[in-house]
Amino acid sequence: MRAWIDHFFKALRWSGAGMAVLFKGEMASRMELAAGAAGLLWIVVIGRSMAEIGVFLGLAFASLAVEALNTAIEEIVDRVSPEQSEFARRAKDLGSAAVMFMLTGTGLYVLLLTIASALGR
Repeated sequence: MRAWIDHFFKALRWSGAGMAVLFKGEMASRMELAAGAAGLLWIVVIGRSMAEIGVFLGLAFASLAVEALNTAIEEIVDRVSPEQSEFARRAKDLGSAAVMFMLTGTGLYVLLLTIASALGR
């Protein structure tokens, strides 16, 4: 049991280090965090349910997770292929597309909640 507890706290430190890399080094992640906070404030202001707020938070955290994975892909690609190459471009473009899909889905969810509120639903 002690080994599990030790591992848990080590994992927390590793995760914290990863978050520091993400938020210090990637402007996009700071923008996404700010957009998530604004989106949360907005859906609270328009009076959506706790369940809808929970779904939004899940989408916002998933967006940050995809951004972290995209950053990891970029780090690996830059190490493996420091010169410009088709492989590097495609890998980075695919990671960026994943982020775009996640952010678009999250934004559409907020838009649908806004429309539903405007219609009184």
